[in-house]
Amino acid sequence: NNTTLLRVITYVVLISTTSILINDIQEFNFEQFKSFASWSKSVNKNENWFTSKNAIMWSYYIIITALFFWRGYLIYGFTHFVSILKEIEKENYFSQKNINYFKKIGNVFITYTINVLVLQFLLSVIQGASFNFFKELKNEFTFLIPCGLAFYLLAEIFKRAKTLKEENDLTI
Repeated sequence: NNTTLLRVITYVVLISTTSILINDIQEFNFEQFKSFASWSKSVNKNENWFTSKNAIMWSYYIIITALFFWRGYLIYGFTHFVSILKEIEKENYFSQKNINYFKKIGNVFITYTINVLVLQFLLSVIQGASFNFFKELKNEFTFLIPCGLAFYLLAEIFKRAKTLKEENDLTI
């Protein structure tokens, strides 16, 4: 059964991406937050907060944490594939649920790409590194935006197919 194979592949992708995220979180230095707590008590009030070394470090950790969040959001988007496969197994090919799932997946892919691109830009500013928008877009997100748009397109195709199916069911 093809849907069973697709479901297994989807679960493998979900488990592997979740394990990568968990590994990244484990490698993250949470001890740094303790030093930030003590820094906030002893900060020089006359120093410009935005240019202080600790504020820059704090911003770095906030951005890294936000990147973890967006990776989790991308994994959430992949869970909709399982929902689509469940609907297909019930032979509800052109259901409103599938249309909504396709839109959600497209939304997740595009939202993830835009937000991670912005966070990487901010991270490069904080680190004082150069940022090449087109290089970053090309290297990491070349397929996510087109996939997101393709899922929006699939949602519209399924919406039209659902309408045609309903009209066809009425004429029989």
